[in-house]
Amino acid sequence: MPQQEDTANASQMNATQQPAARPQRKWLADIERLKGLAIILVVWGHTYDAAFPIWAIDLRQAIYAFHMPLFMFLSGYVFVYVGAHKLKGSLATYTAKRAKRLLIPFFIMAAIVIFAKFSAGQFVSVDKPVNDLLLSVQHVFIHTEQSPSMFVWYLIVLFYFSIGTTFLFSRMNVSLNILFAASIIMFGLHVFMFYNDAILDYVYINRIFMFYAFFMAGCVACLHKDVWESFVERYFIPAVAVFLVLLYISFNSEWRYFLVGMTSLVVFHGLIRSRLFNQSRFLEFIGQNAFAIYLLNTIFVGGVKAVFGRFFSVSDQALLLLVGATIAGVVGPIIVKYVISRIGSLRPIAAAME
Repeated sequence: MPQQEDTANASQMNATQQPAARPQRKWLADIERLKGLAIILVVWGHTYDAAFPIWAIDLRQAIYAFHMPLFMFLSGYVFVYVGAHKLKGSLATYTAKRAKRLLIPFFIMAAIVIFAKFSAGQFVSVDKPVNDLLLSVQHVFIHTEQSPSMFVWYLIVLFYFSIGTTFLFSRMNVSLNILFAASIIMFGLHVFMFYNDAILDYVYINRIFMFYAFFMAGCVACLHKDVWESFVERYFIPAVAVFLVLLYISFNSEWRYFLVGMTSLVVFHGLIRSRLFNQSRFLEFIGQNAFAIYLLNTIFVGGVKAVFGRFFSVSDQALLLLVGATIAGVVGPIIVKYVISRIGSLRPIAAAME
């Protein structure tokens, strides 16, 4: 999402008049489409309600087994594609740019969500309600799994991954393949800590252990881009069977994130590159707006759920709520982004959502 900031197809310089232009990178249309699919799944997952029937709860658990692994894969893929790991300049400057891109939205959204839930909770039922402002702010950093703004964890964890991987590769000469191997061990340690009630939910350390393997999978896939693309195009259909079997046998296991998550990378990247989706302008458009959707979707989802609950039975009309809230969570942020892009003083905010 936030990583893919380069675009392609810029006009070439006249070599006889100016120095040769820096080569432009090819637009990753398949990655944009995959982002579009992934963000729709994220919004769908955010429509969860405790009153949902068992089928809806199980469907959410299935989606959660792979949708954020898929996003981390995409982030790692683009991270290597734009050459961020080969940093030649100042690491401090790069860190500052990444902080502006990722940490500022993280803290702004955390503050907005906490105060919005505190205010809305006086009138309607909200998920993870805020009854103690000070404690809720504390949970942004300590015991983060209890944070009312937990959904923005991706931003700060991606910041950790970006800076850490760049430092290890460009300054310590640690290869991406070695980092990938280490990240798999890290996931094993996450599972061990999970089953021994030793979850390190302090400044999202547990999420680092849990998701670095998927970020590094994206890095390594891009490192061997041609081989990876050929592999997913050829094997994504049989991978669907493996995906479903692994989802079934590991459904209630913490290992499902690794087993199902890793298999999903082949399934969905291959699917997106297949004839069925390789010309999907809709998914590509959604992917181009994925960052705005990620930041703002819970506001629209929460609003729909609050209104829906006043007029309908959540348990009896779960599918209607899922579809309606998902549409609102996808379309609403795009409209907001479009509107503020038309207001001169607010255009920098819209630009930050690209």
